[in-house]
Amino acid sequence: MTTTINEVAAAAGVSKSTISRYLTGQFDRMSTATRQRIAAVIAELGYVPNHNASALRSKRSHQIGVVVGDVSNVYSTFLIKGIAAVTHDHGDQILIADGGEDPATEAQALASLVASNVDGIILQPARGAASQYEFLRRAGLPVVLVDRVLTPLLFPCVTSNDQTASATLAEAAVKKGYQNLLVISQPVKDASVRAERYEGFKAAAQTAGASVSLLEVGKDGTVAGIEPWLAANAGHHPAIFAANGDLLMASLRWLQAHDIAVPAAVGLCGYDDWNWGELANPALSVVDQHPEQIGRAVAERLVALISGEAVPVARTEIPATLHLRASL
Repeated sequence: MTTTINEVAAAAGVSKSTISRYLTGQFDRMSTATRQRIAAVIAELGYVPNHNASALRSKRSHQIGVVVGDVSNVYSTFLIKGIAAVTHDHGDQILIADGGEDPATEAQALASLVASNVDGIILQPARGAASQYEFLRRAGLPVVLVDRVLTPLLFPCVTSNDQTASATLAEAAVKKGYQNLLVISQPVKDASVRAERYEGFKAAAQTAGASVSLLEVGKDGTVAGIEPWLAANAGHHPAIFAANGDLLMASLRWLQAHDIAVPAAVGLCGYDDWNWGELANPALSVVDQHPEQIGRAVAERLVALISGEAVPVARTEIPATLHLRASL
């Protein structure tokens, strides 16, 4: 049964006009609490505005929505550059939304894009359960996932080969003599990409006889937890694996601020140096997952869907490149 705007208003405890203002992005007289409540209700009920689910879907707006987990992350910058290169060639504009790595914020962004009559959406999902995004499929809206998968998959998806690449880096670290390894990541359970990197790195390292610890950090990216881990592993010449570029930079800054020499005292490696890793002192060992190439691939699939072509609901992995440098 289709959810109506009146049912959404009743569930959120606001008027129908407030829901209409929310859907058209008129937030000037709306509190943050109200916006979050409406976003949560829309996500829970799977509400899709009727005019987008039917008649207007047959008319092109030549606008494509892109929802990323963190628009300030440099990965997103390169990803969007790749997407824009493809959409520009097809005469389409992109509307970029920051999901904030928060389900409520993401739900609000998706609702606004659907209400804006975009032709399709590229989504880096904040959640892993497909049921949370079923409303997009019911809307008949072309969607392609990027960087992260859903269970079950639900939409076509383009990612790096995260598990394999992380395993290869772990094997390289152990081969260089590191036996005590620390993985630094945001909460692993909250995103498939984090889980794959952690599990791939851990499995390969442990198979090679090394021990692996996990340091999960919050949105602020504070890596002070390195200190007690280093104290516990003093004399063992340990190494750190940062699971994304922001954490790699934060780890390097923390080590430099505490006068801890890399790699003499501790090895350092991770993901995404964004062209600065080879300029660091020492140059950093990293996995380069080619986000611009991923952006092009995901945009090509969305353009094909919008054009009515059949695109399989499957995962496409863009192989990453491992750069072994002086930090290990």
